[in-house]
Amino acid sequence: MIELRQKLIRGSDMLQMLVYFFRVTYKQQRTLFQQSYDVDIQKVINPKDIVNRYERDWRFSKPTVKGNYLMGKFGFVRRGKEEIGDYDEEQQDFIRQTIDAKQTTWVLYVIDFENHVLAFEAKPPLIYYQSFKGAFQKNLDSNYPQLNFIVEDFVQTSKFVSWVKEEVDRVTNFKASLRARNPNYARDPKFIQRLMGETNADRANLEFSKLKDSTDSLNTGTVINDVVTYGEEGYSSIVARGKKGEQIRIFDSSKKTPSQRIDVAKDIKDTLKWKTITGALKRFLK
Repeated sequence: MIELRQKLIRGSDMLQMLVYFFRVTYKQQRTLFQQSYDVDIQKVINPKDIVNRYERDWRFSKPTVKGNYLMGKFGFVRRGKEEIGDYDEEQQDFIRQTIDAKQTTWVLYVIDFENHVLAFEAKPPLIYYQSFKGAFQKNLDSNYPQLNFIVEDFVQTSKFVSWVKEEVDRVTNFKASLRARNPNYARDPKFIQRLMGETNADRANLEFSKLKDSTDSLNTGTVINDVVTYGEEGYSSIVARGKKGEQIRIFDSSKKTPSQRIDVAKDIKDTLKWKTITGALKRFLK
């Protein structure tokens, strides 16, 4: 996902682009309507579809496919009223009158067919991360429920590792919510294979805790690390509690939205912007 902040960098004709990412993938249960991912995702990117969310009519542009990527625009039209100044010839006076008006805003995005990842630019205050994601999910749910798509936040579990090393002296509580991956667990740690695969569970909640009067830490290098690794694929979210001296510290993976900041020319063309977004997506997936 990408947020384009309308902020000039001092001393240059540059803008700062902030790129966000989220996953667009299938829910665990397959349906008879599903084909291949690239075919199905192109079905849901339909310029004829309109999704209304908070009085905004969201629509797609006609997408373009280049190799392993689908590129397009997603934005909204909002109709309203606007007060303007004018001159009335009959009254021979300057007046103010209310007229029909509409606001149109869009952003560019890229979808990676192989990894089921979408990157887009946002334009605050008009298009934020949550507004883009919410409209995209509503389109999937309202117009294509038979394809069983879901939009998911990425979990920056790598930051959990640095949080443990740098932000706390000890970890006192660790909670994780896991969901089943699609299609199998062959690449996952043995603990995850047994927990999710052998039980055939769609969801699982784990919690590890120390007693209130304990002075030592949970060992995060064991199965906790397996859950963290699973989260790197986007299939678990983590909330942990720790202590730094007497201070309580909280880690919440749901509040860690992956992003990249990129300096681009103020007058950047769409073709180059899509190339820039694709480059950010490739770096994110490495």
